[in-house]
Amino acid sequence: MRQIFLVAFVLFYSLNVSAQRDTLPATDKKRLDFAKTYFELGGNLLPSFTGKRLSGNELISFKHPETLNTTLYWGGFHFWGHAELYVSFPLKQFSLKSNDETDVEFTHYTVTGARFLPWAYQEKKLRPYVGIGWSALDFKQVVKPDEDQPKLEKNFTWTADAGILYGYKNFAARLGVNYYPDNTWNYPISKTKFQKIKTPNFSVQLGLLYAMDLTKSNGDPTINERWNSYPEVSSLGLNASSFGDFFAAIGPSVSFSLAESEYNNSEYPYLNKKQASGGYFDIALGYQFNTANMFTAISFRNPKFEQQAYGTRQTIKKTSVALETAKFLTDYTGFAPFIGLNVAYDHIEYSEITDEGNKKLTFNKIEPGITIGWDIVPGKSEEFLILRTNLRWYPFSSFKVDGKKFNFNQLEYNLIQLVFYPERLLRSKKNIFK
Repeated sequence: MRQIFLVAFVLFYSLNVSAQRDTLPATDKKRLDFAKTYFELGGNLLPSFTGKRLSGNELISFKHPETLNTTLYWGGFHFWGHAELYVSFPLKQFSLKSNDETDVEFTHYTVTGARFLPWAYQEKKLRPYVGIGWSALDFKQVVKPDEDQPKLEKNFTWTADAGILYGYKNFAARLGVNYYPDNTWNYPISKTKFQKIKTPNFSVQLGLLYAMDLTKSNGDPTINERWNSYPEVSSLGLNASSFGDFFAAIGPSVSFSLAESEYNNSEYPYLNKKQASGGYFDIALGYQFNTANMFTAISFRNPKFEQQAYGTRQTIKKTSVALETAKFLTDYTGFAPFIGLNVAYDHIEYSEITDEGNKKLTFNKIEPGITIGWDIVPGKSEEFLILRTNLRWYPFSSFKVDGKKFNFNQLEYNLIQLVFYPERLLRSKKNIFK
């Protein structure tokens, strides 16, 4: 999980993200003032909690120490300062008390979070907020010296938060509280024995963010005036100057399985019941039909799912090519959601290494799927660089190992994708849009 968010941060930081302007009062709302980007460095203080382990055949309870988890956030103020949308990934965990026998790893990734500000964010104003997030939680007890305990994951869990912001110039300080309602883990303290362990259901958050306007220095006044004149809600293809354009796209992704595996439940109950991949790139080539408000594309992905515990290592490598078609539903101030269908050809390599022996299997499958997502396009079909988010769901994805079903029911989440339209770039160089 960590790699995907690191790649996302590097991508966001290196790009001049278009169409993000200063947060304005409600009396002067314009299309290009809809959003403003920020980066935030923060820390989450997690209280001490009780862990459990075996010593011989005896069950022992012990205290995990308080921890400070540093976190990097990328986000933005949207809806003219009344909302935040953001993602996060952990940087480093610090234990506030050392222990020679045990340790703990607890990480919280916000895959997508949203916060509501009743009063719009403004400089030199104290602003409360409440929020909810799609999160991924990882938890591992480390019992020395072997340290071969499993890392359990909750990859599709909801969390909530609340707090206050205070802004000064481009900076803002945050004080908040995170709430984790799903904090009970059925943790394998051995291959065959499990114990309920409750991690803390809250953490205290401190953060300092830097907000920036990434379009002031590169905007053309004539183009900006035209983009601001677009209706609040309209067709993405409104006033399109061409029938369509080719595009190339690349962006970091992660995959989750939404269903439990019959095979793992039977053979390896101490491993995660649902799989999550490491980070990988979603690479696409396609054509957008501007006047028809739709696109079609070929996408390449190669996620890898890997986990290990108590002498068992399980690896799944998937190489997939998908053909998809999607329809844009509307354009709301530069936010253009779409929905479509896809069909994928999957090559899957499964392997496991255990104390009893090794196993390798290969599968080739055709999988139908559903595509949903959105583009950030304040300039409609004039922009040659845009940001896109994709989610693909493969509800029937599965294979069998020793006659038992290994159910993926897989969701691919392309966090952010940079989409480049070379023909639009050429037209902009020729001043066709002006």
